[in-house]
Amino acid sequence: MATEQVFRADVLIVGAGVAGLTLADALRGSGLNVDLLEAGGAALEPQSQALYEAEMAGIAHLGTTEGRFRVYGGSSTRWGGQLMPLAACDFEARSHVPHSGWPISSGDLTPYLQRCEELLGVNHNPYDAALLQQLPQPWPQVSEEALLLRFSKWAPFRSRNLAQTLGSRCQADPQTRIFLHATVTAVELHSDGRHVESLQVRTFSGDNFSFKGRQVVIAAGSIETSRLLLASRSVHSDGIANQTDQLGRWFHDHLAVKAATLQPRRRREFLKRLAPWFLGDTRHTLKIESTEAWQAQQGCLNVMGHLVFQSPENSGFAWLRQQLLARQIGSASKEKLPAPALQEIPSEAFDLLYLAWKRMARQRRWCPSKAEITLSIDTEQQPNPESRIRLSANLDAMGMAKAIVQWQWGEPERRTFAAYRQLFNQQWQAWDGGQISWSESFEPDSGWEKGVKDIYHLMGGTRMTSDPHSGIVDPNLRVHGIDNLSIASLSVFPTGGSSNPTLTLMMLTLRLAERLRAQMG
Repeated sequence: MATEQVFRADVLIVGAGVAGLTLADALRGSGLNVDLLEAGGAALEPQSQALYEAEMAGIAHLGTTEGRFRVYGGSSTRWGGQLMPLAACDFEARSHVPHSGWPISSGDLTPYLQRCEELLGVNHNPYDAALLQQLPQPWPQVSEEALLLRFSKWAPFRSRNLAQTLGSRCQADPQTRIFLHATVTAVELHSDGRHVESLQVRTFSGDNFSFKGRQVVIAAGSIETSRLLLASRSVHSDGIANQTDQLGRWFHDHLAVKAATLQPRRRREFLKRLAPWFLGDTRHTLKIESTEAWQAQQGCLNVMGHLVFQSPENSGFAWLRQQLLARQIGSASKEKLPAPALQEIPSEAFDLLYLAWKRMARQRRWCPSKAEITLSIDTEQQPNPESRIRLSANLDAMGMAKAIVQWQWGEPERRTFAAYRQLFNQQWQAWDGGQISWSESFEPDSGWEKGVKDIYHLMGGTRMTSDPHSGIVDPNLRVHGIDNLSIASLSVFPTGGSSNPTLTLMMLTLRLAERLRAQMG
């Protein structure tokens, strides 16, 4: 970092992950000078990653340590690239889901969908059952009152790491400055509490710097965004925008359970119908989602099932995926998967060749004969103000208070899993699908919660609301009561729906970029 102590820009962006890079890229060519502050380096480093260490005060949340990456590009350097927008009903208040509803609608984000798809290298085909018109195979019918078919898209490996795509463009832009190993330790407000004066930045070498900007955008993850605002106490002793004790609350994730193993009666026909499809470079994967009407009738959260085709870890397929992931990261992976066993090499070589043929000639993702087919059930969480991020008395290497993750969920999620199990079981029998072996009953006191995993979709903490007393940011992502501070993060999500949140986050960020361009001329 340069030796001068104060840096000035039109826009300061904290965090160079998905949201930060999307925003910086969208501001290129606007005439605005942008400073992008990333706490990590160009590659993942133990020293930087250690700053994510947090304490658990509730249910253990695996994504806190394994799903966050303090590096240029953030989680995009490791993510799977799955994309699907939230359903329209996810934005609406649902009487059977207390505290649900966004202060915006899905229509507010639709204008930015195509641009996001272009940035991620996927096609513009629909995400709903209209896609079936482009697929040649007949599809099994589902109960229209209870189930609907949706399709996610998967960004190709070459487009997943935004540091290599958007990040490279930002590095080449003359009006964008990128600072690595720049940890923001405090947001300093004017004495009236309504305007950000500066950001305080510290490096591992102990140097301190001040950054000033006309507009400031925090584009960090949910935990770090909440932690930074809670720790910024120069004006308000409880943190920024926390006068009503809402900061850090409403923390949530998606919950997933490997619920059943499927042994289709007619495996070949089953795979022809339900295995992933390629249309061009874009892979489409089926999601069997519950309808809005069924959720209301059952009093359930948004829940869906999807099929997982799991090859053994020492298979050629797993090895190939590991090589592609290393390419996505941008360097050789230090954790190598075991190579296929010697006796398996002939068949594995055939499988890989057949995989390539299916991809090129048939536009399918082939499922090898040894792959296990399982049903995973994913659900959103019931909004819960007691599921929250707090500050610890223990400090990290930068002198900041560590985060305490108090993750909570329970009976509403159990009821949702149980209801979907019954629903899918009925549908499977209607298909005459064959044997299905359930691993979870989801009955009370059955130990069902031991099989639940978070999906590293950390959301909440700076909830988006129209009312400044019940949240942190307004519908335009501006922090309530502060004229030049905005948040572009999964932390603003009031609810999670059943879709991967990245695409919705990018649409929100492009909408914010449009506002900043208009506001700042």
